[in-house]
Amino acid sequence: MEDSFKSMQEEAVRRVMEMQRRAQSYTQASQPSAPPEPPVQKPSEPSVSAELPDPLKELIGLELDEEKALIGLLIYILYKNGADIKLLLGLGYLLF
Repeated sequence: MEDSFKSMQEEAVRRVMEMQRRAQSYTQASQPSAPPEPPVQKPSEPSVSAELPDPLKELIGLELDEEKALIGLLIYILYKNGADIKLLLGLGYLLF
């Protein structure tokens, strides 16, 4: 069984090499002798570190990152469920 697997693998490699050889002969025959064009560069994407306007920072001077957003969401959920005001104030203190 291992011999048949190895022979099938060798046959597949041989066919791939034959197909590559044929493809190269077709592309070389159809191409004029002009120099190859340089690769087209994709437009650069804006970097992550680019400063984008932040409405919260402009309005109230609060810089919002993941942790602060999570705390803010927690405050909102606890407020809607009638949590103690001291707990909400304590969590709000962590935002600043």
